[in-house]
Amino acid sequence: MSSLLAETVVDKCGAFHALVLGTDDTGDFKVLSSYGGCKLDLSVLDLSGVASMAELRDAVMKICSDRSYSFRTLPLISDAGLFGALGVLYLESRPPAGKGWSLIEGLTELTAISLNKTYQHQKLQRAFDDLRASQETLVRTERFRALGEMSAGISHDLKNLLNPLQLYIDHLRDVADNREEVLETAGRLDRVLSRGLETVERLRDFSRLSPGESEAIATDLNAMAREAVEISKAKLASAHLTLELGSPPAVLLRPADCVTAVVNLIFNAVDAIEARGTVTVRTGSSDGGGWIEVEDNGPGIPLEIRSRIMEPLFTTKGNQGTGLGLPIVYAFALKHGGRLDIASEPGHGARFRMWFPARGAS
Repeated sequence: MSSLLAETVVDKCGAFHALVLGTDDTGDFKVLSSYGGCKLDLSVLDLSGVASMAELRDAVMKICSDRSYSFRTLPLISDAGLFGALGVLYLESRPPAGKGWSLIEGLTELTAISLNKTYQHQKLQRAFDDLRASQETLVRTERFRALGEMSAGISHDLKNLLNPLQLYIDHLRDVADNREEVLETAGRLDRVLSRGLETVERLRDFSRLSPGESEAIATDLNAMAREAVEISKAKLASAHLTLELGSPPAVLLRPADCVTAVVNLIFNAVDAIEARGTVTVRTGSSDGGGWIEVEDNGPGIPLEIRSRIMEPLFTTKGNQGTGLGLPIVYAFALKHGGRLDIASEPGHGARFRMWFPARGAS
C-alpha cells in the first residue's frame, strides 16, 4: 500500500520523490516506503522527537543531498487518527500541476482510510487473540471449579450414604448370635457400600470423553424409594418415616444417582423437622412420566430464602451444611430429562418432587 502510493505520486502526479511514513504504537514516525530520483540516506534519518509536519520536513531536508528541491508533507489522517505522513519532494522549477496536487491529496486521504482500516483490523485481531486466551484460561479455571464442586458434591453424598454404616456395624455386634439378622444387616451394608462405590465412579465419569459410558438404564422408582428409605433410617432418630408407593412407569436414569438424590432430600427433610416430625416418601405417575417425592411437615421454606435454595454453596445450616444437596438433586433431575418441583407454605412443610419421562416417551 505505501509503496504503491509513493510510486503513483512520482509516476502519475509529477513529483520527483515520495516518502511514505507511518506511526508506531508510541506515535513516532517510521519510514514505510521511499521512491523516486532523489538520493536520501535513510540510515541517518533521525525521526526521534519529531511531532509535527514542520519538524518532519526539516528532518528529511537534512538528508537531502540537493537543496534545489522543495518538500511538502501531507498528514495521513482518518477518523481523527494520525497514521503517518506523505512527504513529496519536487523541483521548484517543475512542481506538480494543480490536478497533480489534487490527485496527491485524494490518494493521501484514501491511503489514510486504508491504514485506519488496517489498524482497526489489527486492533480487533489483538482483542480477539486476548479474548481467546482469556477464554482458554476461563475454560481451564471453570473445569477446575467444576471438578472442585463435583468433589465436594461427592464428598457430601458419600457422607450421607456411609453414615449408616457405623450403626449397622454396632447392630451386627448386638445380634451376633442371630444368623438371620446378621445376614440381613450384612445385606444392607453391602447395598450401602455398593452405592458408595457407584458414587465415587462419578469422579471417573467426569473425566470420560464418551457419554455412552454412563448411560441411564430403565429404573423402578419404587425400588429406588425403598433403598433410599433403608439407607436413611439410621439418621431418623425420633422422626417418623412413611413410604407410600404408587405405580410409576419405568424411567431412564442412573440408579445410584437416584438413590443419592432421594437420600439428600430425606436428610434435608429430617433436618427441617429437627428429627421430631414426619417425613413421607412417595412415588406415582403423571404427565406421561413417573415421580418420586419427599415431603415433611416442618416449618416450610422461609420466603426470604426461597429464591436462593437452589444456589450452589448456599446453606442455612452453618458449618454443618455444604449448600450442595439441592443443587445436586436439581442437576440430577435435569440431566435425565426431568424436573424438580418444589411446593412449600410457611408453617405447612415442604415437598420436593422429581419427575422423569417414562422410558420410551418422546
